[in-house]
Amino acid sequence: MEQVNQWLWAKKADKNGELQWLSLKNHLEDTRCVMALLWEHWLSEGVKEYLARSIEGSNDDSLEEAKKLCMFLGATHDLGKATPIFQVKKSFHPKDDLDYFMVSQLEKAGFLGIEKFAASKKENIWHNESGQYLLGKYGVNFCLANIVGAHHGRPISRQTADHNSSYTSSYYQEEDPSKEIHKYWEKTQEDIIQWALKESGYSSPQDLPLVSQPGQALLAGLLIMADWITSNETYFPLINLYQGRVSQTRLQDGFTKWQHNKRQTWQPRDYFQGIYHERFDFIDYPKEEQEKISRAIDLIEKPGIVILEAPMGMGKTETALVAVEQLAKKTGRTGMFFALPTQATSNGIFSRVKKWLCQAEDSKSVRLMHGKAALNEEFANLPKSSNIHEDDEISVNEWFTGRKLRILDDFIVGTVDQVLLAALKQKHLMLRHLGLANKVLVIDEVHAYDAYMSTYLYQALKWMGAYGVPVVILSATLPIEKRNELLKSYMLGAGYKFKHLEKPKNFQFNEAYPLLTYHDGEQIKQLDDFNQVAGKNFKIIKKSKEESQDLVSLIQDLGSDGGVIGVIVNTVKKAQKFAKDCMEAFGEENVDLLHSSFIATDRYAKEKNLLDTIGKEGDRPKFKVVIGTQVIEQSLDIDFDLLISDLAPMDLILQRMGRLHRHFRQDRPEKLKEPKVYILNCGGFDFDMPSTYVYDPYLLFRTEYFLKDQINLPNDISHLVQEIYGDKDLKIQGEDYTRYLNYQEKSLTNRKEKELKAKSYRIDSPKTNKISEDKNLSEWIKNSNKESEKSEIKAYAQVRDSQDTVEIIALKKGENGYEFFDKKMSLDPRDNKTAMEMAKRTIRLPAASYYGYGVDQLIQFLEDYYRENLGDWEQQDWLKGSLGLVFDENNEFKLFDKILKYDRKYGLTIEKEEEDE
Repeated sequence: MEQVNQWLWAKKADKNGELQWLSLKNHLEDTRCVMALLWEHWLSEGVKEYLARSIEGSNDDSLEEAKKLCMFLGATHDLGKATPIFQVKKSFHPKDDLDYFMVSQLEKAGFLGIEKFAASKKENIWHNESGQYLLGKYGVNFCLANIVGAHHGRPISRQTADHNSSYTSSYYQEEDPSKEIHKYWEKTQEDIIQWALKESGYSSPQDLPLVSQPGQALLAGLLIMADWITSNETYFPLINLYQGRVSQTRLQDGFTKWQHNKRQTWQPRDYFQGIYHERFDFIDYPKEEQEKISRAIDLIEKPGIVILEAPMGMGKTETALVAVEQLAKKTGRTGMFFALPTQATSNGIFSRVKKWLCQAEDSKSVRLMHGKAALNEEFANLPKSSNIHEDDEISVNEWFTGRKLRILDDFIVGTVDQVLLAALKQKHLMLRHLGLANKVLVIDEVHAYDAYMSTYLYQALKWMGAYGVPVVILSATLPIEKRNELLKSYMLGAGYKFKHLEKPKNFQFNEAYPLLTYHDGEQIKQLDDFNQVAGKNFKIIKKSKEESQDLVSLIQDLGSDGGVIGVIVNTVKKAQKFAKDCMEAFGEENVDLLHSSFIATDRYAKEKNLLDTIGKEGDRPKFKVVIGTQVIEQSLDIDFDLLISDLAPMDLILQRMGRLHRHFRQDRPEKLKEPKVYILNCGGFDFDMPSTYVYDPYLLFRTEYFLKDQINLPNDISHLVQEIYGDKDLKIQGEDYTRYLNYQEKSLTNRKEKELKAKSYRIDSPKTNKISEDKNLSEWIKNSNKESEKSEIKAYAQVRDSQDTVEIIALKKGENGYEFFDKKMSLDPRDNKTAMEMAKRTIRLPAASYYGYGVDQLIQFLEDYYRENLGDWEQQDWLKGSLGLVFDENNEFKLFDKILKYDRKYGLTIEKEEEDE
């Protein structure tokens, strides 16, 4: 590296009086080599092959070409530091000894006049912007120059870089290009580029190939990763200012330390006959459906997206995990992301994924990724990879525990937000794409995602298709339109023209169930050859709005011989009111209430109690009324003798019915031996008003119309869902028809508004057709809402509709500060154990709590409250960045014009503050 001036610095620090630094040439060499090592030892074969294909004119030698590009980017990423404006930057230390010494050394090294320049220069130009401009100036194509400009997480537009170049003296110390110092800086910069070219196997900038836009995103992500590794002083420390040279084993030592913090790369196996028994230890596995699905996937030659629609109890999760191994083997992937709609569902799946990983041959690392992940006991008890024994098979990678690095870990179970965020214009997006590109992606319960979230999901799928990421979609059932949109989004991203693809007969109308839909190259295929099951018949009894008023009498009659009666209503407020009525009628000991407005620890305790009493192996009570909201339909394996439900969209009613007579029992009360479902507020299309705030009245109308007096599960599932979400006309007249058309028009308008709103923050589709310098990253993540980059909470609010909830830690005022609602003890957040317990006390503030103000005002209020009242949390890892509220001695908190009150029996209630007369 003789060509690179040895006194240009990349990093400097005063560590307790010891002056330390790292030269620019050392940092560039570190990063160049780490890029090569990540290529060899971390990137999956699938991503390597994709990057090779993303090079213009790719051929059999393109794998080596892609690796050379990685090294060149590493060797030039901090070229912008070889400018006078960067070299005179001051360190973060109050003393200026180090700054003065560095500038004086540069003066001696030939940069004459830099001491005077340091005293006069004021403007601030980011070195990544300078690097992008300089690479372009010396002939490097814009695709690659733009990657260097993006290595701080945000791509730089050509206009920004060109504008900064007008500050000529910032780049060359003097405006006049004929001045010797101007020429000296030019030669210094050109020397670095020539060195980088030579060390990476190129002769000139013209030898550097163009790269597709998605390829640029992954290369930028890898460059950020390499830069963060080489900037981590645990692995690549600064050296004493007077030491002169770095250790000869620096690269080996640094990368070995980093590798020690991660487990060995997963090597998936081919599908084999006994895989279900070996992975899941079930004697009766696989079921016929599972075996057929796995064999169909095994025959795919050019895999991409797989969509599995199947009923509860078929073993979709286990089938998906086997598919992950199959698709990872076929496409050269080295990990998995398992995405679910909520934290509760991802907690539930985590233990099953952990068990699957335990049965694999190699030790792995697994991460539970959502806001409260570390509070999941199974996850928290996993060993950390930096200090483990060989017989610990499942672990957590410590290096990847940073918020933006978590997605790079090999095996992740988390909320779907992490996938939706792949379509949001947000800083460091290329890291998220890199993390997902290395894996097989499983997205579960897709039926639970609304139009707003689906807009992000479809766009994320286009990018996954562009990268060739295998995707497994799971759902109880999907409307045909949504199934096809998922498929189409992926295929368009992969570069296929959807309408020209070969499709099976009846593709647009296939209501078969279960159903496997997938593509094999340019062929879309479906597997529906499953044995028909007899199913179970459920009697449906509709109750009008008037008949739905006196539920207590209905329960007294139906439960006169005992039984477990489940009541699922659409709003928390309604559940709370009905629970109060039932507790008065039947006694508190005979009534359980569960909804989303409980503090997490209280909710988990309630869920555990339900599983212990009415779960598969529960100690079943003689009589119990269980009242809840949508949380009951999502993830709990509980069994009701009778179900009473508010009218909801058909697919959700079917989900709720999955909790009725769920397990085989011979001891059900005589009146409840036949599975019956009472549907409330169902008659005359006269809907309960609060339900219309939760669900689209258009879907409620179609559900009531098509709801039969008897439903067979699972055989009626697909047909009923297609009727609700299809466009089949209703045979109604008069006022009902007028009302229906009004609902239909409002639904369409609302859906379009949601999609339009989502699109304003959503990245564009990948540019995959023809590679050119115009197809770059420069405007890729330009987001009008910059707040989403500052706060993870605000980013999540963007990919879910703004009416979604905001999570806080809820505590109450105590004698010496604050305390828990369930334990009378003063809390010291500096204590790790206490802080972890505090972090478990989360609750979501619903839209009603800030009605009339908006989610942005709510978040602003909470952030201001945090700074004013909870500043000591900033020093505690468990609490840092969390929002919180401390309720008063009466368990109340005034928020805007509302009074929030927390009760451990009923949960959070919200009342409007009474105005003084």
